Amino acid sequence: MMQRFTYLLLFFLAFNVASQELKQKVSESQLVIGQPIVLTYSILTAKEDTLFFKEKTDVIEARSITKTGDLSTEGIEFEITHPFVDTFIFDHSQKYWEGQYVITAWDSGLFVIPGASVIINDSTYHFEDIALACYLVDPIDGMDIYDIKENFTEIPNKPFSITGFLSNNWWWLLIILFAIIAFISYRRKNTADDYQEEEKPISLKERTIIAIESLEESKLWEKDQLKEHFVELSYIIRSYLTSRYDVSLLEKTTYETKLLLTQKGLNPETVDTVARILSESDMVKFAKSKPDLIAILRVSTLAKQIVAETSPLEFDNVE
Repeated sequence: MMQRFTYLLLFFLAFNVASQELKQKVSESQLVIGQPIVLTYSILTAKEDTLFFKEKTDVIEARSITKTGDLSTEGIEFEITHPFVDTFIFDHSQKYWEGQYVITAWDSGLFVIPGASVIINDSTYHFEDIALACYLVDPIDGMDIYDIKENFTEIPNKPFSITGFLSNNWWWLLIILFAIIAFISYRRKNTADDYQEEEKPISLKERTIIAIESLEESKLWEKDQLKEHFVELSYIIRSYLTSRYDVSLLEKTTYETKLLLTQKGLNPETVDTVARILSESDMVKFAKSKPDLIAILRVSTLAKQIVAETSPLEFDNVE
């Protein structure tokens, strides 16, 4: 009786195991470092069976395969780059479960991921192991990939000596010293030349021309500030002539300015042009004249012409 019961129990267990179908696969069995792959576990079982799979959250441990084909005692970790997801599908009397990891490796070599465990109806089952190959770069058909050979510098038996180093290398150290001195001298000379060029003062002519051109660029007449434009232009010309001929013209009338410039010996035509510029400014300031754009620019051109005619000649590259 006991022998018959044992046979029935073994038959039941065998039937129960056979009713469970466990499979595992990876989307790529060969990958490069950092490449994500999908690791899938699936189970086909009876609909009424209970199933418990404890997923991992950060890494999945693996074992390295040595050159002799044995499993190494040292392992590596495959990083889980996306959270574990699973799903159930029911079909009549059967139930299909599938769970997926997205993983990647950061070391090259041949590895084995041990089969994961799952509990079905209070019994533990194991998936088969999965072998993977990870490379630094994509493998090329027909070309073997070898490990990188590392070279190490041997430590000399004789201790380092500053005296010995200088006695053996004094000649090229002297060359380096001369090169440094020459470079410093060259830099100092260039710096001194640049400093002198930067310190060269801008001439009265250049300052005045820049002021007139800046006034033109501001286009005050477009901002309903025509009076301010001519007031500023009159001030620029009077300031220039005051500095050029050492005579105070800022508070003088147009007539007084004309007399003083004549006394300074200016050409009558130049004096008349100055008077014309100042008279045009007076017309806008006091008579509220409104010249057009061409007339405005013509007066500015005359002002620059006066500066050019009355300025001393300038020569470049004169020490």
